Amino acid sequence: MAPPISNPAELPEAFEQRSALAAMMSGAATTGAAGVLISAVQNSLQTHRAGALGVVTRTGGTIAFFTALGGAFSFAESMSANVRQRNDAWNTAIGGAAAGLVVGARARSIPTLFGASAGLALLLGVFDEAGASLTGSNKRPSLLDAVGRSGDADSDHVPVGSRGWREERDERRRRFFKQPKEDVQTSE
Repeated sequence: MAPPISNPAELPEAFEQRSALAAMMSGAATTGAAGVLISAVQNSLQTHRAGALGVVTRTGGTIAFFTALGGAFSFAESMSANVRQRNDAWNTAIGGAAAGLVVGARARSIPTLFGASAGLALLLGVFDEAGASLTGSNKRPSLLDAVGRSGDADSDHVPVGSRGWREERDERRRRFFKQPKEDVQTSE
């Protein structure tokens, strides 16, 4: 049996119901804006007579694709969280699978549909489980961190989240990089 948890702040976050439609609209608007930017770059690199209106008329499919991609991901992630009553990496993986469906639908290929769904689900699920940060400083505390790890050789282990991100980063750097050796004075 696990020892009692001494600090309730170290527990994983409690679940809060969220609106899947609001998340879908927010995600679609965000990725739609990115789609407009990418469409504008595509339009500026092409030679045509449409002028600035070419952002919508010639490369507008890019805007629709990115909007659908973000909307599908956000809706599926929020809906799975609401159904499962949990905030974890599985929700992100389900959202990634939904985004992969949009990629496969645009390619009009069943193998691409399955491959993109599996690939995005795996990539996004692992990314979220690893802390959803490229630097690793935003990792949510897990139950193992809250209870403490038995058998760790590291006696100065402090649970994730109990100190600031700078201190955690400095601790990771201290453990990773070689420490300078002490100069030994030789007696002559």
